[in-house]
Formats: sequence, structure tokens, C-alpha cells
Amino acid sequence: MKKIIGCLVIILFVLGAFLWAEEARVLRFPDVNRDLIVFVYAGDIWSVPITGGEARRLTSHVGLELFPKISPDGRWIAFSAEYSGTRQVYVMPSTGGLPRQLTYYNDVGALPPRGGFDYQVLDWTPDSRQILFRANRTPWGPRMGRYFLINVEGGLEQPLVIPEAGGGSFSPTGDQIVYTPISREWRTWKRYQGGRAQDVWIYDLKKNEAQRLTTYPGTDQHPIWYKDKIYFVSDRDLVLNIYAYDLKTKEIKQITHHTEYDVLWPSGEGGKIVYENGGYIYLLDLETEKYHRVPIEIHFDNPNLMPYFKNVKDNITRFDLSPQGKQAVFEARGEIFTVPAKEGVTRNLSQTPGVREIFPTWSPDGRYIAYYSDKTGEYEIYLFDRQTRTTRQLTHGSHIWRFAPLWSPDSTKLLFSDKNQWLQFLDIQSGKITQVDRAQRFEITHYAWSPDSRWIVYTKDGENGQAAVWVYSLETGKPRQLTDDMYQDFQPVFSTCGRYLFFLSDRTFNLTFSSFEQDYLYTKATKIYAIPLTKDTPPLFQERIEEEEISPTDQGKKKVDKKQSPD
Repeated sequence: MKKIIGCLVIILFVLGAFLWAEEARVLRFPDVNRDLIVFVYAGDIWSVPITGGEARRLTSHVGLELFPKISPDGRWIAFSAEYSGTRQVYVMPSTGGLPRQLTYYNDVGALPPRGGFDYQVLDWTPDSRQILFRANRTPWGPRMGRYFLINVEGGLEQPLVIPEAGGGSFSPTGDQIVYTPISREWRTWKRYQGGRAQDVWIYDLKKNEAQRLTTYPGTDQHPIWYKDKIYFVSDRDLVLNIYAYDLKTKEIKQITHHTEYDVLWPSGEGGKIVYENGGYIYLLDLETEKYHRVPIEIHFDNPNLMPYFKNVKDNITRFDLSPQGKQAVFEARGEIFTVPAKEGVTRNLSQTPGVREIFPTWSPDGRYIAYYSDKTGEYEIYLFDRQTRTTRQLTHGSHIWRFAPLWSPDSTKLLFSDKNQWLQFLDIQSGKITQVDRAQRFEITHYAWSPDSRWIVYTKDGENGQAAVWVYSLETGKPRQLTDDMYQDFQPVFSTCGRYLFFLSDRTFNLTFSSFEQDYLYTKATKIYAIPLTKDTPPLFQERIEEEEISPTDQGKKKVDKKQSPD
């Protein structure tokens, strides 16, 4: 009995520890070799056994340490860091220790998010003697890079003959490189098929010959060479997954089948690949082609996760005024605030540090404040009732971006459009959504209510791409086009009396000529125009005619003789 109780205690203890442990997320740029995984978390490099568990912190500099790569012999970790003030390539023991700087050529400085980082470590030569990295040293742009090799003992880096490149890795023999001639790993364009779409190539360093492997019009990137196969990431099934290209049969086979999140930054040695997916790290065995998530725990005093106070006055991105102008509602840093115009207190209506609220708008009767929140994982419309001090979710099942909502003057409906090109309105009491109209090519972003809340005016593109003014009747449920698409019409609004429609239009042609080229230029094309909405609506400006009056003359007047003075 004592043994049984002891076993139960142990089981409960282990189960409790397992349930209590929180799996870490937002783990980036992983690499694997043998029984060790390295990755980046919170700008530092960490290591963890291949089976997962509690990670060990290897770097702690205030800068960003990125792109760790384990050498094939397992002794070293190459990475890029900012210890010296600029980003450079460093190396340290795989068990941790003092980093040693290998490169000294200044980086290009901070780049926009889609430009990524300079000094991106990519791979090691098979003999663990040299490190392959990509540096932004091309004469045609600071975001473009080329390959360099640096010896693990230091010295001058050696440029490879490939003129421009993205991701890449060595063949098992080290005399070839599988690579992408274009770098687009940092650009988050979904299902992109434009001029910067990547293909996988092989470059023979001895023969100076290049061979193209893939011709898919979308994205093929992050190639890794293992035995007779090239593993790479592609969005052939709309989500980035790992595929294998067989060098013998030239057939392509899908290996992973993620449907929610993209496969990002795969890397590895010795028949194993680790990659990001949804913030977690997954391990792929190339022999069995099976993959699973690696459970990783991180325990340290992360200052970025500590709560703190912040003045958000410089983070205001949207605002609206109360009907009487006594208060304003602001969106700042994902929170909704009301602020008095003169006296009073500032209130945080949302108080959700882990949720983002956007597009606050005050109802005309002053009772409600509507806004979007991503509390459910997608942006839905919420309604804050100032009378009852309660918040209610109005929409459900959103799956696409919505533009800012607009209250009807009677405070019963919200008008909005979305990236599916639909214009629609929501009844705040019933929750019913009514579709108004759908554009052909461009989203409907200009819309307004009539003063009596019975009509909606908006602009929609025509067959030729030009936008025209349309109106929609809530009584009949039918849209009607008011202007043709000969000109670009936009930003329509009703007059406060509801009898006129004002809009902007590019229909003024001020022809001039360039001072340097034989080109026609049309400037200041936009003017304000008005439309009377009924036949009996008087003209907005009464016609005024001025004519020259005829001045009186001496003709026809009775002549008066002048009296002669006496002699």
C-alpha cells in the first residue's frame, strides 16, 4: 500500500509540474545539430536539448543576437550581434562562453522591417572551418546582399562570385551551394507572384555554373541540402510549408502540412531540420519525414514582460468627438480612452493590455462608443454603453479586415466596409448585418449617411477603374448610381438639410507644359461639386446677372439760356 501511495504521489507531482509549466512562444531563427537546438528569444540566444525542456540562456547583451548556426562538428555557434555597436559575425562555444568577433566591416545600419538585418549567418562549410554569411554590400542598394565566407579563426572575409543572394546552404561536399538569387524572406506579402518571387538554384563553386531547380511563380525559399534532396519552403498550397526536391527524379514532394501558420526560418544539420510555426519550434526528421512540436520552457526575469506605466500621448492613432464636444475618445496603443475637453478625468474604457482596440466612434446621441477589438483573435465590433457601463460584442466570425465604422444619425446602425470589397451596415440592437453593395476592384472606403438615416452615399469603381457616386435606399434596399465614371469622384457627403450632395471630383483640366520635357501636365484637378437631390431643390447659388446701366446725357434736356450780365 505504501508503494502504491508513493507512486501516486510521484505521478501527481510530475503531472502537476507538467501542467504548471508554461510552454514558451515567439521562438525565432532556430537551428539543430545532433542533440542540440539553438534559437533566439527576446533578442538573446538560447539552447535546449532536442527533446525539449528548460532552455539555457547563452547570450545576454542589450542588443539583438540573431541567426545562430551550430557548426557541423558541434563545437561552435556562429551568430550575428551588436556588441561593438554595429552588427557583426561572432562565434562562441556551443556550450556557451565568451563570443569572439570575426568581421569588422561596418554594417549598413538599421533597415525597415521588410529589409531585415545585415550580416545574416546562413551556414558552415562541411569541415567546420568557415562560416557562410550574407552581407548587404551591393552597389545597387543597402537591402541587397551577397555571400561571404569568414574563417572561424578570423582574418579577411572572402566574397563568393554569386552577385546577389538570399538564403542558402552548402552541399554535403561543400563544392556547391543551393540558394535563392533574390532575398525576400523578410517581406510578409502573402501568395506573392511578382518580380521578387524566389526560385531555388544550385551554384557549382568549382565550375562557376548555375542551375535553376524550381520554376513555381510563387515563393520558394530557405533551401537546405541533405543527401540527394533539396528541402525548401514554398506556398504552393497557399501556406508556407516544407517541400523536397529530388535531385535524381526531379520530383517535388510536400513534407509538412501546416494550415494555419507559415513555416519560417528552417535550418539544420545531420538529417534534422527545425523551423518556426506559430511562434513554436518544430523538429523534422528527414529520414522518416515526420515532424512534431518541441516543448520548450523559458524561465528568467524578462523585463519586457513586466507591467509598467506608459504615457501614450504620442501613440494616438484615431479619435472622435462627443456630440456636444465636451469629451473626446482616443485610440492609443491599443486602448480606448475618453478625455474631457476642459475639466474631468481621463478614463481607460477597455483596460486590456493583451488585446488591441481600434477605430473608436461616438454615437450621435452620446450613449454609445463603438470600436473594434481583436479579443477573439479577429477584429469584431464591440459596443460600450455609457449608461449601463457595460460592453457588448456585436459581430462574430470575422475573418477579414474591416475599415472604420460610421454611426447613422439616429444612433441605431453602424456602416463599414471590408477587404472583401463589401459595404454593409449593422443594426446594433438585432446584430443583423445588411450588405449594401460590392466594389469590383478597389475597396469602398468613402461612405456617409443622410441626415435622416434613410440613405447611404458612397463611391464605387466602375469598369474603367474610375470611381462614381452611388446612393443606397434603406427602404427599397437598392443602390443607384448618381454620377458616371468619366471622372474620378470621391468623398461624397449629404448636406445638413439633406437636399444636396457634395463630393470631390478630378474633372478640372488645367493644361500646362513641362519646362524640361515635351509633356502635358494637368494640375489642380480636384474641386468641390454639388448635386441637388430633387427637381424642386433650388440652386445652391442663385444666378446673378449684372448689366451696365446707361448714364443720362444732355440730349433731350430743356436748354436754359444763360442770363447775360448787364452792361
